[in-house]
Amino acid sequence: MIKFWLGTYTSSPEQGIHLIGYHPETDKFDSLLLQGEIKNPSFVISNKKGDLLFSVQEIGGEEGGSVCAYKFDEANNLLKKINSSSTLGSGPCYITLDPTEKYIMAGNYSSGNLAVIPINADGSLAAAVQEISHDGKGIDPNRQEAPHVHSLVFHPNGKQVFVADLGTDKVNIYDFDPKNEHPLSPSTPAYFEVKEGSGPRHLVFNQAGDKIYLIHEMTSEVGLYDYNLEENKIVHLDTYPLVPKDFEGALGAAEIRISNDGKFLYASNRGDANEITVFKIDENTGTLDKIQQVSSGGKTPRNFAISPDGEYLFSGNQDSNDIYAFKRNPSTGIIKQLDSKITIHKPVYFFMVK
Repeated sequence: MIKFWLGTYTSSPEQGIHLIGYHPETDKFDSLLLQGEIKNPSFVISNKKGDLLFSVQEIGGEEGGSVCAYKFDEANNLLKKINSSSTLGSGPCYITLDPTEKYIMAGNYSSGNLAVIPINADGSLAAAVQEISHDGKGIDPNRQEAPHVHSLVFHPNGKQVFVADLGTDKVNIYDFDPKNEHPLSPSTPAYFEVKEGSGPRHLVFNQAGDKIYLIHEMTSEVGLYDYNLEENKIVHLDTYPLVPKDFEGALGAAEIRISNDGKFLYASNRGDANEITVFKIDENTGTLDKIQQVSSGGKTPRNFAISPDGEYLFSGNQDSNDIYAFKRNPSTGIIKQLDSKITIHKPVYFFMVK
């Protein structure tokens, strides 16, 4: 059985964090666990050991957002809340663990800032020890009127965090040192810019860490950037559209992931496209070749994930409230939708259990 944690948006107390199982032999999904009494757990991650789970509460207003810590008892299939800690902002939409698993970092979309939160030995969360606010705005008065932090991704070297800010068309870069009282400091370069109006969202690195693949949410593109670590230089190499030039519908690219073998890249597109696009990665240059474009099975594919064995892809459709399984060919990268689906209220993030 393949398992994954699922983050959702909620509208009632009985909705929340799910543990989902998929049975390849029968092409069936199971809901294994549901943790309610949490508001909008839209982004969930686990530690390497798998006994701790962390989730945002993506809420705003005076109360602001928070990160919740849970203890997972796998033997008894129980999830018990430990505590929560403020993200010092509103609308947290992304969290990441540092390689030492001593800190959790949260990005606040609505308030455009990020927070560094220590993790205690018992898995509980301390108060944030650092808060960084971005400034500036982009050219779109509706979407880019202010900073909007959308992701925080560690470089493979574990020494830098790349923070995509949709509101400013920048990816800010911070050096990370867990020994410092304030673990993050501006790197060199401190940021790189993307084309105006692109709206950088999520990003991934190749295994060597010298190529950056970035979702441009607002223009529905994948941007390719070269990162020369010796010269501390980042250069835009190419941009790959997820829709044809004559596409007239709404745009909204969302998730981007690379297969475990580093040979294929996958991107989802919401709006009026509702597709998953598959690219083959050139092993020498890192450039992309589009090889497939398929329906996500529903409406608004905010997120998807590839199984640890590379044999399956799971697509979550936020606005049609469903998750579909796709069979994946590890050799060709091609995916094919299967018959099974599971109905879940507003699925928005997958974290695979390894």
